[in-house]
Amino acid sequence: MDYATIKKLFQDRDKSVRLFCLKSLLRNSIENADEFILEGLRDGRPEVVIAAMKASKRSNDPEIHGMIITYLESPNSILRNEALHALIGRNHPGIRSAVCDFLKHEEDPALVATGVKVIGSFKSSEFIPLLKAFLNYADERVRANAVESLGEINNPEVVEILKVLVSDRNNRVRANAIKALWLKGIRFGLNTLPEELRSPNTRKRASVAYILGEIQEDRSLELLAGLLSDISPTVRNRAVLSLGKIASARVIPQLVDAFFNEDEVNIRETIVLTTIRINPEQAMVHLSDRFHKEENPRLRSILVKCLGKAENPATLSLLTRALRDPDGRVRANAVESIGQLRDQQLAELLFPLLNDSNNRVRSNAATALWRLGGTGAIVTLKQMIRSSHKQMRSSAAWALGEIGALQFGDVLQDLTGDSDPDVRRCALKALAKLSKIT
Repeated sequence: MDYATIKKLFQDRDKSVRLFCLKSLLRNSIENADEFILEGLRDGRPEVVIAAMKASKRSNDPEIHGMIITYLESPNSILRNEALHALIGRNHPGIRSAVCDFLKHEEDPALVATGVKVIGSFKSSEFIPLLKAFLNYADERVRANAVESLGEINNPEVVEILKVLVSDRNNRVRANAIKALWLKGIRFGLNTLPEELRSPNTRKRASVAYILGEIQEDRSLELLAGLLSDISPTVRNRAVLSLGKIASARVIPQLVDAFFNEDEVNIRETIVLTTIRINPEQAMVHLSDRFHKEENPRLRSILVKCLGKAENPATLSLLTRALRDPDGRVRANAVESIGQLRDQQLAELLFPLLNDSNNRVRSNAATALWRLGGTGAIVTLKQMIRSSHKQMRSSAAWALGEIGALQFGDVLQDLTGDSDPDVRRCALKALAKLSKIT
């Protein structure tokens, strides 16, 4: 995308065209982009204005910043929020004054919290009194952001303020104070963290899990690993995310153990994605070993489905093995996960599954092969539609909806008259998906 193309396209006032152009400005270094950003800010349609504000990150034009400032007074709270985000780090007198004025009259606590964050991005000691005043604000988001913003300022007075806040009643305020001090090289308040992990307060334990991932102290791994068995899903999930930030391969075996002891599907997914991000090869060694030993087919199928979300070639060896699993759910999820790798060369692995005895495996294989560019899978779906087994017909209808090809609308329409209510329901859902495409 070059200047001439953007110039020609931007003459069209169609909203989708202008949104495409403004998003392209972010992805590409285009000369004279400011004129399009200014035009976008003048457009008046909120979606276009927001896209222009996001694109303004590539501009230092004072006129653009001046126009963004005017949106701080917009009756539309979304536009006010986007304007604040566009001004982060823009340390100019006019912007500083405008944000301070905004904070004087804004009543929405969420927007006040964002405004306080913008003040912190200026990293100026002149704002210490203002940020101290917000430490008394009723909303905890505002107070927590005020602490974080104070931490951005290099001033001895700030250190003393933060030390006091380490004992604050609010968990987010305490966590941000400890983190801010640690970033300044001051290990103050860290000795309280192990004790706080024994608190019955879930939010307090979750905050400690967060801060351990931020400061990455020597004991962080040990303490976070202990939280993988916490009674609260919130704490367990936060512990996994923090271990991901530390990214030490030493903790992969504990994360894999946690996966097989976890009840929450979303946390299991986070665990798998985290271990693969830390070290794909080591993660797959441990996951493959546990998959081989796991007798519960439901757990094997969940693991295989989570591996698909990673979209990492390192998972292929285990997924290929899962194609031969005796349980249909495992095979079906393996087919789906291999399809998510988006590698046309993997089509050969999936073709044999078109003749699988399980209806889900067949329909998943047909869907995956279609997305990989193969049309031969349609033969299988037509055979499934003619099957005497309602599960085969239902799965075929589902697959046609996933494929989303409009030429199969008539086939689905015929299935809405099927003798079985489940098949009719699947066909209607598939038709609804096609209608969204049109």
